[in-house]
Amino acid sequence: MRILADENVFEPIIHLLRQKGHEVISVRDSDLSGMPDDFIYKKAITKCLTIVTMDKDFSRMARFRPDRCAGIIVIKIYRRSVSETVNLFLQHFEKLDKKRIIGNLVIINPDGARIRSYQTEA
Repeated sequence: MRILADENVFEPIIHLLRQKGHEVISVRDSDLSGMPDDFIYKKAITKCLTIVTMDKDFSRMARFRPDRCAGIIVIKIYRRSVSETVNLFLQHFEKLDKKRIIGNLVIINPDGARIRSYQTEA
């Protein structure tokens, strides 16, 4: 997968994703650092990247439609140590069918992952 890791994603998660063979662009280590969410989202659209973030604002599908980029993964694992967060993320991320991430919103929390599809109204 080609991933755009938001500034708030823990460095060990980025490192782990790279170890697993994913191409990861870290917002923190690029010219995108400090940019607003809308700018990050537009970059993901133009480069066909999957956004990985801990920013719950990205779960607002009316504003950040996951079907316009390669999907959005929101990590909602809060109030835990970095190592516990990384372990829970890896545990649930590894179980995901990567094809189901594309164009969808994936919420990863301590209990698992759920996938939401953006539905346009006819």
